[in-house]
Amino acid sequence: MEETIINEPTLFQVLVSSPTTYILLLVIVLTIVGLKMEKSSPKCCGSNKTSSPSQPKRARGKKGKYKADNPKTAKNEAWVGGKAPKKKATKKTPTKKTPAKKTPAKKAVKKRTPKKGGK
Repeated sequence: MEETIINEPTLFQVLVSSPTTYILLLVIVLTIVGLKMEKSSPKCCGSNKTSSPSQPKRARGKKGKYKADNPKTAKNEAWVGGKAPKKKATKKTPTKKTPAKKTPAKKAVKKRTPKKGGK
């Protein structure tokens, strides 16, 4: 008679085959990621909405079109916050000088003399 040997599964085989292991691993990873996110960004997502925006934005009317500035008032109505952004200095590119057009020299034209006494 042959003897059958029953091998008991190792701890690693039990952990890999169990779905609770994957769930526990997922919870641990999410907790670590959440802690790192809190430490890296002390300010919460847009908690300081009352201050002026970092970059100026154009003001829009009810229909979504840009508002124009009223030059009679001190406030600039065309921009949110009332201040327009500073204009960036642009480099002026030198204009290319076009060379003066040269008139082509006239070709010498040979005058033809009619043949004498021809047929």
